[in-house]
Amino acid sequence: MKIKLDQNISRHVRGVLERLKHDVDTVFDEGLSGSPDVKVLSTASSHQRILFTLDKDFLDLKRYPPSSHTGVVVFRPPRQGALAIIKFITAFVESADLRKYRHRTTVVERTRVRVFK
Repeated sequence: MKIKLDQNISRHVRGVLERLKHDVDTVFDEGLSGSPDVKVLSTASSHQRILFTLDKDFLDLKRYPPSSHTGVVVFRPPRQGALAIIKFITAFVESADLRKYRHRTTVVERTRVRVFK
């Protein structure tokens, strides 16, 4: 799966996801650090990438309707430390078929996954 990591997710997640056979780039790779959310999402979609983020702003479905992008996965880990976030994202990716999150907005929490179409 093609994934773009938002600037609020550690670049160390990239290596973990690549070992799981995903094609990963980051907002930093494209020089988009500090860019508006709409530009980040537009760039991810233009490259057919699902955006992984911690940014709750992407849950505004009126502003970012799922039909307007390739996919957004918003992670809501119970702890905010870098290592905890890496483990949280890794556990999700290892257990999920990411294809079903394309053209969807998804919220991944500790005890549930919510998908908006």
